[in-house]
Parts: sequence; C-alpha cells; structure tokens
Amino acid sequence: MNRLFAAAALVSLLALPVAAHDPEWGGMGAVAASPDGKTVVCGGEHRVLYVVDAATREVKNRIWMQARVGALAFSKDGSRLCLEDDDEVLHILDTSTWKEVVAVKDAAECAFAPAADLCVSISAKDKGIRFLSMMDGSEKGKAAVDGKVNSVGIDASGAKVAVLLDPVEDKTEPKAEYSAAPKDLKGAAKKEWLQKNDGMSGTVKWFESPSGKPAGEAKMFYSTRMKASLCLSGETTYVMNYEDVCARISPKGDVLIFEVTTSYNYARGWSADGKLAIGGGLRSGAVCTLDGGTAVKFEVDRLPGWPEYWGGFCPAADGGFWGVSSASRLVKISKDGKVESTGPIF
Repeated sequence: MNRLFAAAALVSLLALPVAAHDPEWGGMGAVAASPDGKTVVCGGEHRVLYVVDAATREVKNRIWMQARVGALAFSKDGSRLCLEDDDEVLHILDTSTWKEVVAVKDAAECAFAPAADLCVSISAKDKGIRFLSMMDGSEKGKAAVDGKVNSVGIDASGAKVAVLLDPVEDKTEPKAEYSAAPKDLKGAAKKEWLQKNDGMSGTVKWFESPSGKPAGEAKMFYSTRMKASLCLSGETTYVMNYEDVCARISPKGDVLIFEVTTSYNYARGWSADGKLAIGGGLRSGAVCTLDGGTAVKFEVDRLPGWPEYWGGFCPAADGGFWGVSSASRLVKISKDGKVESTGPIF
C-alpha cells in the first residue's frame, strides 16, 4: 500500500466517532469471561461468537450470529450469555447448548449488572432507557429521558443507573479556539481548559434501578460527542471516551478531568470492583487506578501490515483483564498492567 495513502487513511480513521458497542476496526470488538474463569467468549466483525477455553485458547465452539457482535456479558451463574449486535438486538444464549433463548429488539448500548440480573439499554422507541433481565430478556422497568442519550452505566449492585446526555450549546460558557489554550497547560489540565471554554455543557441523570425513578441530575461543563463508557463506583460516576477526555463526576456535578492512556481509547473497560479503568489505542494501552488516576502502560508485540487496534476489554476472574483486537487477537492483561499472554482466535 502506498505509504502516503496509508497515512491519510489512518488520519481519516482517527477522526471517526467510535460507537461504544459497534465494532469499528475489524477483527474482534467484544469479549467476556465466565464467572468461573474457565471460558472466554469474543466476537466482532466476523459475525461469529467464539467460545474459547481460557486455559488452552482452544476454540470450543463457533456460533454464526449473522450480525456483528458489539457487547458480551455472562449472567451471574454463567448459565446465560447476553450478546448485543449492531442492529440493536440483545440476544440471550443458553451456555449449556449455546442456543438462543430470546432476542430482544430496541436494546442499544447495553450495560450489565450480573449480580442483579439486570441489563440497562437505550431505547429509541421509548425515548429513554429500559431495564431487562439477563436471564430471559423480560422488561423489569423503564424510564423516559428528556434529552438525547449518549451512554448509560449501571453500578455493580444494579441499584443505580447513570445516563450521560449529548452536549448542548451553553451561552453562559466561554467559547474559544483550540489555539487559545494557555501554552503552559498540558495533558488533563489542557483538556479541562478546553472543556470549560468550548461553549458546550453536558448533563448526567441518575435513576433508581429497575424502577426508573429519577435519583438526581447535574449540569456540568464536561461533555462528550463521542460515545463513552460509564462506571458507577460509590457516589462517583466515571466517564471514559474515545478521545481520552475522561471525567470523575460527583452527585453535585463537580468534575475532575483525567486521562487513562494519554492517547485514544479505541476500547474501554472497567474492573469488576469499579476501582480500575483500562483503555487501549494502537497496540498499546493502560490500566488506570480510579482513586488517584495512576496509569500503567502496556503494549503487545507489533504485527506486520496495517496497524492493530484494541477492540474491547472485560474483567477476568483473577482481577485482571481480557482484551481483543482488530487483528483477532485475545490478550490476557494483569491488573497491574502486564501482558501475560496473547494469541489469535479464528
């Protein structure tokens, strides 16, 4: 491939918005580990669900899903697998047979709380969010949301949901050019200045789950046009987006900007205990502690040809992470940011 063309194509890719649950970069785009740690499932552009032995990396089963695989999560007991495809359909599979139990339409950008048997998803039909059972897909509740929903998150207990809205113009906030940012500002400090001077504001709304009862709302200077991943830990809501303009948001809407990778987050994930964030861009990534923002970078070996992108992350049973990439690689990463093993899945 002509190098000039390749460089131009790469710049074009970097400018594209990344939907949270649509595989954008080819190869694998989603991964999940069973509660007992023995099985890993992954999928993406191939439209195939791969069932993998975690210890040997042997592919035990391949299930043709027809649509691209965008999100995966096991139920608490491991008897069900939830799979969101890029047609906004939530498929629930019986893991003893890998046969589909039910398919639920109008379920986009799903977030899961296996401990509570709950999935929260964006509903275009209801103009809000829905609460669905991870076992049978039945609707447990719903809530209308005033404003365009960007992303949703649910806490590990399944008691509370955060909804991040798309940004809106805010005439009370200054609007400055990127070049006007103070030259001495770097990293998260510069990103915070830009957020406070972009003439836009964001809103986060909280709801009780699964009743959908409003539990709070905050307007803030922070906003993101890109799809984001949300994590609720204690009283804090964390946001991680593609541009690595990440935010800690208090119940009052106080915001602290932080970075995970200092690059782009093609893939984003959180630890099961809500204490760690993991993000990945081109072959490299970082594990970041949410309490203080300390990040440890990691990197997989370079493959020949077109660049490799991270596609998805999930918690592993041992506290670390599994990751998948556009090169169809499955990678085990420790909680302290070390690449433990890597190999192709096909």
